[in-house]
Amino acid sequence: MGSRARFSKEILPIILKDRKPEQWYVEPFAGGMNMICDVDGNRIANDKNKHLIAMWQGLVKNRQRPTEISKELYDKARTEYNNGTSVLDYFMIGWIGWMASANGRFFDGGYSGKSNTKIGTVRDYIKEAINNIDKQLPKIKGCLFESVDYTKLSIPKESIIYCDIPYKGTKQYSTSKDFNHSSFWDWCREKVNQGHTVFVSEYNAPTDFECVWSKSAKSSLSANGKIGGNKESIEKLFKFSPTNV
Repeated sequence: MGSRARFSKEILPIILKDRKPEQWYVEPFAGGMNMICDVDGNRIANDKNKHLIAMWQGLVKNRQRPTEISKELYDKARTEYNNGTSVLDYFMIGWIGWMASANGRFFDGGYSGKSNTKIGTVRDYIKEAINNIDKQLPKIKGCLFESVDYTKLSIPKESIIYCDIPYKGTKQYSTSKDFNHSSFWDWCREKVNQGHTVFVSEYNAPTDFECVWSKSAKSSLSANGKIGGNKESIEKLFKFSPTNV
């Protein structure tokens, strides 16, 4: 939901324009890896969701996983996730939750499965999700994976940091419902003062952050805080620029 994949060819040249050899590229909110998979060299992919990072770590090691995920298996994984039990490990719960949840909402959106389309065909959402992951995997290898709160992430000196944060005023994942946007912008300022270059995807930003790219786009994730359908919003990329104040 709200994937940056369709904008990566426009956004990444801006973010990486002045990247130096061996300079680290860091994503504190890597999520679906839709941007970092198109970056080479030194990379750190972090996400607070430990099941998600365990899934990516297991995938790059080619761990065995089911390609058919039944409603029964999905319900079993969701129950274990909600109860904190561990018959299934973090990798398997992550795999089932992300591949088989509607709208990629990790047990929040219900089971996706298959659905009849208006033109009489059957759409297999789980197969589509797995196929998309399989395409990404070769490009993810070599990433360093972390799973901590972004404020606790260790970032190499003078890195390029790209943040695809939970957009303010939109439908959130369960792990991001208490996201403090004001504290996040202060963290960005601190990182710039430490010598890092920081870019942020959002709909709006404080006045000391300059919009360096924008584009009108339709998405199920929009500024009106609702999910579903195709609603139009202005996607933006911001960079800290104190001269804007």
